[in-house]
Amino acid sequence: MKCHMCENTKALKKSRTTVKYKECGLDNVTLVGVEYYKCDQCGEEYFGYGNMEKLHTVIARVLLKNSELLNGKEVRFLRKTLGYSGAMFAKLIGYDAATISRIETGSQPVTETFDRLVRFAVATKIPDRDYDLHDQILNESGTRYSRIELTSTPEGNWRAKLAA
Repeated sequence: MKCHMCENTKALKKSRTTVKYKECGLDNVTLVGVEYYKCDQCGEEYFGYGNMEKLHTVIARVLLKNSELLNGKEVRFLRKTLGYSGAMFAKLIGYDAATISRIETGSQPVTETFDRLVRFAVATKIPDRDYDLHDQILNESGTRYSRIELTSTPEGNWRAKLAA
């Protein structure tokens, strides 16, 4: 890989690092083993997250397994992971678009009914789930977490490790 910001013609040295992945819109996601490149000449940094769709699917799975109610940022992340605008998502789950906006910005709280509706809407679109949302709700078997840590695998995928 070469630097795209300066005239440096040397290949950038690759290493692995741990980063807070705030670009997803969540404050508690840490990625371990991310490819990292830094230009010695201009200091520009590059991160290799791999397949973004797979990364966001793993984060979505973790959010759906959480035993706590979703918060507004998590609802927004899940909606965007599905590829829906606020209006489209509102139509899908039968809510007003303005209500979705208020929930996502945190000015309106997430209710238990809304939380379940969002989880079911998302769970039906996420492939290869390793959990049953019905069992999780009926048996109150979700997992509590304060931080999501994802580790890069040699195949270029991501594996979740929940931090309490």
